[in-house]
Amino acid sequence: MTNAREEVLTKQLVKIAEEQGYGSPEFRVAAVPTTGSNFTSELFHATITAPGREDLNVFAKVAVMGEDIRKYMPQKIFEVERYVYTELLETYKELEDRHEVPEEHRLVAPKFYGYSESYLEEVIVLEDLSIGGFETYDRFRPIEWEYAASAVEELAKLHGLSIAFQEECPNDYEEAKKVLKTTPIDLGDGISYDEVLFSTIDQTIQMIHEETRPRVQKLFREKFTPSCLFDPVGKRMVVVHGDFKHVNLMHKTDENGKLQVIPIDYQTLRPSCAASDLLFFIFNCSDGKFRKQYYHQLIEHYYNSVTAVLRRLHLDPEVVFPRADFDEDLKEMIPHALMYSVIVLPIFYVEQSDVRQVEPDESLESMKSIMMNPSNLCAQRLNEIVDDCVRWGAI
Repeated sequence: MTNAREEVLTKQLVKIAEEQGYGSPEFRVAAVPTTGSNFTSELFHATITAPGREDLNVFAKVAVMGEDIRKYMPQKIFEVERYVYTELLETYKELEDRHEVPEEHRLVAPKFYGYSESYLEEVIVLEDLSIGGFETYDRFRPIEWEYAASAVEELAKLHGLSIAFQEECPNDYEEAKKVLKTTPIDLGDGISYDEVLFSTIDQTIQMIHEETRPRVQKLFREKFTPSCLFDPVGKRMVVVHGDFKHVNLMHKTDENGKLQVIPIDYQTLRPSCAASDLLFFIFNCSDGKFRKQYYHQLIEHYYNSVTAVLRRLHLDPEVVFPRADFDEDLKEMIPHALMYSVIVLPIFYVEQSDVRQVEPDESLESMKSIMMNPSNLCAQRLNEIVDDCVRWGAI
């Protein structure tokens, strides 16, 4: 199957080479080994070479889902990500230009080179940050303070720019929301999406210790419908990243010893509550030891970073992002973050030995078999989150 996907990618590389003025180009393509952090695409490093030109190194994602799985997806493959790179991030750059935001405080994103929306052959091609020394964090290793602080500074830029977009271009923002908004999934045949998701959740909940499991079950059954989980409503709504975790961040230490972090994988951006993005990162990338030491400090660092972004964009944080509203949203979103973790941790911490490449004819049931065989680390992380929620009085 890899050869077929390489052919799909090469078609796009030919177009990019022509657009970039690479005459008589040659292409080197290498698949990125599957690590368990990506089930929707096959990843590639590729190089475009041509006489008299510097090599162009790119990173590409080629869609792998067949028609059976696509029935459960609310949007076209890479549709949101293409929109983000070609329109939304350009809008954010215009805002930064207008307000003369210093370069060191600007949001950085990989350069976008091309996109194909051909059905079952979707491709998106970006700058290969790894050539510049950037790498992703080990998904099995809990984050440390320096990394966490740098990551939430980038999250603050995303959220702050979203708020400025709302304030300065409200009509354009409303149009953007239409593109980014997640639509309900219709399973057909009278099948309830909530019940399907609850059946998956119920399996994961069995990993929670018996003394706290009833609390979690009661909370979920009384407070939530899973189909509404991914769009929680709060006082401060922004365009969230939606999947802000360390495998979707590239980082490196520069020559001055400063850690640089660049968010990637923009296919889950959507309108939602700002606090939900922050809690998703904290719950799914840290362990209990980190949260015990740094949880409140990281919350403070995030809020202070957002206010700094807003001031650079000439907005008053007390008007557009009051601390009281943020604190209320944070409190309300903790149960949401817990439920989100119940859904994503079994996928995130799947054993490396169980990881394999998804094939085009993959069914939803076979995908479930991959996702529902979590590691012991998954159970440990989940119980640490539950214990924290109990200690905070959230459940």
